[in-house]
Amino acid sequence: MRNPYDEQQTQILARITNNVVKLNDTLLELNQKIEEINEMNSDLVAFSNIWNHYQRNANLYLASTNSLEPVRAKK
Repeated sequence: MRNPYDEQQTQILARITNNVVKLNDTLLELNQKIEEINEMNSDLVAFSNIWNHYQRNANLYLASTNSLEPVRAKK
């Protein structure tokens, strides 16, 4: 005797499997995009570090030569 719910359960499992495959593909694509963004951001981080070092060195030089003027608030 055949179970009347077998066909329905098989269809539901097929849909679940299909959705999991689609989700996996989407997550792989998302991971690739995040990796691309992280690579682009690494350049910005490097530039930011260089700029911060330059600014610190410039402030040290100006302070050592007594050329550093206090920052005044703009009106």
